[in-house]
Parts: sequence; structure tokens; C-alpha cells
Amino acid sequence: MKTYNSFGELLADYRKCNNLSQLDIASLLDVDVRTVSRWEKNETLVKPDKEPVIVERLFIPYQVIRNLNSENPISVFYDIKNRTYSLAALMTKIKSATWFKSNLPVEDEKIHTVSDKADVDFILDIQSKSNGAKPVRPEIITEAAKLLPDLNLVIFDPSGYYAGHICILPLGYNSYLKIKNREIKNHNLAVSDLSGNFAGKPLVFYFYSIYADSFVNAYYLVKRLLAYFERKKFDDYLFAGITYRENQIELLKEMGLKLIWTESPDEHNSPKRTLLEGNLDMFIFGKMI
Repeated sequence: MKTYNSFGELLADYRKCNNLSQLDIASLLDVDVRTVSRWEKNETLVKPDKEPVIVERLFIPYQVIRNLNSENPISVFYDIKNRTYSLAALMTKIKSATWFKSNLPVEDEKIHTVSDKADVDFILDIQSKSNGAKPVRPEIITEAAKLLPDLNLVIFDPSGYYAGHICILPLGYNSYLKIKNREIKNHNLAVSDLSGNFAGKPLVFYFYSIYADSFVNAYYLVKRLLAYFERKKFDDYLFAGITYRENQIELLKEMGLKLIWTESPDEHNSPKRTLLEGNLDMFIFGKMI
């Protein structure tokens, strides 16, 4: 993460990271290019009515904009590529997966089951913008939320903006094997590949997307995920999925997952795909149940 002390500094880096010109930004935000220039030079602040537009169209977390778009800006640690921020230097990296087992209070009122098109669009946007992968069909996420509401969740920040989500697909075992054997990719999945039969074995909980804009929100979501498996105590299941982030790979390995394969990216500058598979019981209970 980089420390940002002004919105202008962040906006200039955002443009470079996304290969955009000031004119491109002006077009995206419906403002004059001179306005963008003044923002980057910190000559003027963004008007309050434009802040939500920046959140929605540039996909920058609202808290980041609020902290920096001020006469007396508050420094933010922010990773443009991964859309994650921290307000404290000590929380720019999760050092161990055991942190998710601590007893910090969870603000459940911020967390809701995926329930409408806006929720689904947010999940798909994160997937397409963060790793460039072709997303699954929207109806798959909608159906997964119906079959597995406890593990298809969105979290909002205090201002009501999307701050993260967990999207877990209950996959039929044979469908999962096709992914594991690299016969299909996520975007090839169909609604018929989902399974609502939680009596079958082994159950496959396929983490399609796990994302939070800050480590605090990540804690809230992962805490809910771990509580689900602690409560259910399944006899036989797999927790598996593909990730594109190195830090996420290490955390999932700490939780008991094993690396199955890593695949080189299809295009230059695209992140590599890594499949992990395992069981969370040892991490949760200290033993296999």
C-alpha cells in the first residue's frame, strides 16, 4: 500500500495505473478537463455531489475519498490495483490467518445476504476489475445466494457504500472436478452446476469471490464464514476455489488449504490463477472432525 496525503496525488496515480488521460477521467465523471487538472494539483476540492460519482465510476472506496477530499486531509494507505485501504500503518497487511480467530466485535448490521441485481453487479465488477477474468453469469450468483444464503454476503461501509463481499458457490462434485482438471473455467459454469443437496458427499464450497476494501471488513466477512463451518460441523466437504492474489494464497494455506495448481496468465500483465483445495476443520477446531 502507498501512503496518500491528498486526493490529487491519488487521482494522478489512479490515471497512470489505469492508462487514462485527464480527458478520459473528465469524460467518466462528466466534468471539464480543467477541473480534473485542478483536482490533481490540489487547487480545488471535489464538490460533495461528485464524491458518489467517483465511487461508482472510478471504483475508489468512499472512505478513501472522504479522508483525502478535505481542507485538512487525513492520510490513507491505499492499494489502487486491489482497491484496499487502511487508516493505520499497522494494518497494511494481515500477518497471520489466526487474526481471523480473534474476538473482535462483528458489526452484523452492516452485512446482508446477496439479494438484488446491485449486489450481484458489485461482485462481478470486483472480479472483472481486479483480475481481468471473465466473470460467471449473474444468474449463478443469484441462485447460489438462494441455495447458500449464509455464505453469499455483502458488507456496507457506514455511508451505505459497498465495502466487500463473500460469494460461495455450492458446486456439484463432478462440476468441481471439471474445474480442478482444467476442463472448464469459472465463466463456463451454469446454474445446473450448482447443488442444493447438502446431504451429498463430498460437499463442495467453491469460493468464487472473497473481497473487502479494508482488513476490518475482511475480518467481519471471514469471521462469518468460519462461524458457519463451526456451527455446521460437516462430516465431509471441500472448501476450494481459484485466487489471483499472492497474499490470499498464503492466508488460505494457513487455514489448511493446499495448492493444487498454478496457471500462467493468458495475457501479458494478467495475474496468474491458483487453485486451492482443502478443509477448514483443523484451522477452526484444531483437529479434523
